[in-house]
Amino acid sequence: MKFSKSSRKTQYREGIKILVFYLKYYKQALVILGLLALISAAANSAVPYISGRLIDALISKEAVFFSILSLWFVIQIVASTIDWRIYVNQEKVGTDIEADYLSHGVSTLLSLPLSFHKQHRAGDIWSRLQRAANSLEGIISRIIIHLAPQFLSIIFALAFVLYIKPLLAAVLVLGMLIYIVAIFVLAPRLAPLFQKMHKAYSRAFGDAYDAVLNVAAVKQATAESYESRRVERVFKDKAIVYWMGVVSIWGKLTFFQRIVVVLAQLVIFLISFRLVLENKLTIGELVAFNGYAAMLFGPFTSLANNWFTVQNGFVALVRAEKLLKTPAEKYVPKNAVVLTTIKGKIEFRNVDFRYGKSQLDVLKNISFIVNPGEKVALVGESGVGKTTLADLVSLYFIPTKGKISVDGHDIKRFNLGVLRSQVAVVPQELMLFHDTIKHNISYGKFRASDAEIKKAAKFAHADEFIGKFPKKYNQIVGERGIRLSHGQKQRIAIARAILKNPRILILDEPTSALDAQSEKLIQESLRKLMAGRTTITIAHRFSTVREADKILVLENGEIAEQGKHEELIKKPDGIYRKLYELQMGLK
Repeated sequence: MKFSKSSRKTQYREGIKILVFYLKYYKQALVILGLLALISAAANSAVPYISGRLIDALISKEAVFFSILSLWFVIQIVASTIDWRIYVNQEKVGTDIEADYLSHGVSTLLSLPLSFHKQHRAGDIWSRLQRAANSLEGIISRIIIHLAPQFLSIIFALAFVLYIKPLLAAVLVLGMLIYIVAIFVLAPRLAPLFQKMHKAYSRAFGDAYDAVLNVAAVKQATAESYESRRVERVFKDKAIVYWMGVVSIWGKLTFFQRIVVVLAQLVIFLISFRLVLENKLTIGELVAFNGYAAMLFGPFTSLANNWFTVQNGFVALVRAEKLLKTPAEKYVPKNAVVLTTIKGKIEFRNVDFRYGKSQLDVLKNISFIVNPGEKVALVGESGVGKTTLADLVSLYFIPTKGKISVDGHDIKRFNLGVLRSQVAVVPQELMLFHDTIKHNISYGKFRASDAEIKKAAKFAHADEFIGKFPKKYNQIVGERGIRLSHGQKQRIAIARAILKNPRILILDEPTSALDAQSEKLIQESLRKLMAGRTTITIAHRFSTVREADKILVLENGEIAEQGKHEELIKKPDGIYRKLYELQMGLK
């Protein structure tokens, strides 16, 4: 990837814009830090001059020596106290910024539509956010706040050196200009390397996250070494290679800048030597001048040493902001339908859907009606769009064409919070939170009482196994519910749906991978749960669809057949009959 000058400027502009955007939330803290920085700069800038006067007073045995020494001591105490307060405030602001940015990032990501999350890797997203948060904290806390007093000191220091000896001041200013030019000539070459490095790190973290998330599959395939090597290759062959390119350029820049500083100091010493011999410069003034030279070059040295942090940070921030600027779901659209509950009538009218503009339609011309309390089963081979169709009911995705209505209202006009509060999903594989059983059952109805939670668990036949745990309802289930069996997780899912008390129920064949005993218990729970509720079942086994009021048979994203089991099974060449006979072993 080649970076033009215009793209680098754009990167800087975007980075600065993002930086200013987040800084505005900390105005009060920054104003206080600014005032402290001003006092610190004034106090620290006076120290070299007073030190020089102290040496001259000592050499000439002036009576004012102890007065100057007292002044020097007071100023040092003031400067040290102020610098300590700056450090404490700096750490507080930096910590707040990082925490607030991560919180804002998580909040934004959770507000994005499901389509976004299906197109991005979780490891990549989190890597971008974390690196951006670290960069934002580093730029604001370690550079802007830390260097502000030092750069203010430059103004005071220049005034002192001009007062002491204008000729030596000119040498210092010339050295500073060469120093600064070197930064702006070489530093821009780092931007493309940082861009490539961040992409490599994101890919490596994405691969690592996938491997850890699917650790059972990795172990089953004895692929630990394969996955480790795969992640290591991206780190070593990509990320570290680009990082070493950064180090190479930065090493040259640092070397050149040190040469500039050494040459400037050499010229100053040679001129100072002659001025001292000619009694045009005192020893105290020479000491003071060298103190100011260090004060002038110090901030630029710090800036140079941290310039790669700035560039790296801008790249990280711009990459993260691209994610965070993704339009969020509109929970309350304009002219929203004002409803607090629904009856459960669902209508699809000529609905098409595709996941992206360049992709093929997953669903085509889908039309059907489900009356309140009816049970509909979706049947078809894998990949025909059954799950996608069910997802559209909760408006996880927006139809490409056509209209979906609930109780006669276009769901695009629904308050999403109201709509989704009336829809419960019992998935085939429930991902639980690393928390208590109680928390996982009440998820979505957080204010539920213990009595309500236990009642729902009993209804779902979950109270039997919960009672066997040492901590009962306060038992931690492990990440993604790893400490529970598949059947136990399903019963937790049913208990959660019962507690939610929805009008629309979506079942993704929750009994398809259970033993006979677990299936019997869950089927019993589901029958009670479905009573009086509009239910859409994504069927993988035909034994579960016989009781459906309507069966929709999908093929190539279209409804090929619809009717009851008794009607569809009578069609000699029907798709439903062929699938049924194939699964039942009749063919």
